[in-house]
Amino acid sequence: MFALIIGIIILLLIISLVMASIRIITQPNQGVVLTFGKFERVLSSGIHFIKPYISRVIVVNTAQTPVDLDQQVVITKDNAEISVKISLKYHVTNIEDFVFKNEDSVRSMIQDTRAALRGIIGNKELNEVLNGTQEINAALFKEISSVTAGYGLNVDRVNIDSVNPSADIQASMNKLLQATRERDATIATAEGKSKSITLENEANNRALLATNKAQNEALVNSAKAKATAVQTEADADAYRTRILNDALSQSSENYFIFQNTEAVKALANGDANTVVLPNQTLDSLGLIPALKKVSQLTK
Repeated sequence: MFALIIGIIILLLIISLVMASIRIITQPNQGVVLTFGKFERVLSSGIHFIKPYISRVIVVNTAQTPVDLDQQVVITKDNAEISVKISLKYHVTNIEDFVFKNEDSVRSMIQDTRAALRGIIGNKELNEVLNGTQEINAALFKEISSVTAGYGLNVDRVNIDSVNPSADIQASMNKLLQATRERDATIATAEGKSKSITLENEANNRALLATNKAQNEALVNSAKAKATAVQTEADADAYRTRILNDALSQSSENYFIFQNTEAVKALANGDANTVVLPNQTLDSLGLIPALKKVSQLTK
């Protein structure tokens, strides 16, 4: 019976030793083995055996880890008070440094990030901060990456989530924004009126040019018509003159004598008692006897 008890005790001790020496590290974690409180080695993911009872394992998560920092009040270069909230992502790169070179590497990283943010924003004016978050992210990432490398970790990304000016500054910004909008609206209205006036003047000028062109064309057409009429009348007079000259050139002297005789008859039948005629005309026509007879009849 005693031997059985001893055997059971030995078996339990063996099982206890085996259980105390087995460590399973799950992915993506890694383990740090401490023997008598001193660093011995690093364990990757999987099953491992350590010295039972005298060694222990510190498990460290090596996956990328996000951290949200609380809002931080920062003063800009132009003494504007703003509240900034940032977030970052990091992962452990050196297990030994992460565990032994800093009591709390993550806390130190956060403190350095806040200090770097104060320094960067403190050298910028409010408008530069509000309009340059990407530039601040890049500068902050560059600065804390070099500092946190000694903590056994690496900062993968830094992002400014929000930048909120104080209530007084926000009210001033709102007034400035409203004034800017009113100014832009006034400028836009003035530009619209100016453009409208320009378009109206251009339309009036085009209409005036069209009217002047039409009037000029009407005057030209009228002048052409008058010139055509004058030319036509001149052509008619010339034609009549030419016909008359042709007719006169073909007429005999008797024709003119007949015409004179008819004219004298017309005068004799009139109310006048005296008719004065050139002597050569009467002599050439031989009308003296007739004139005498006419004179006797009128007495």
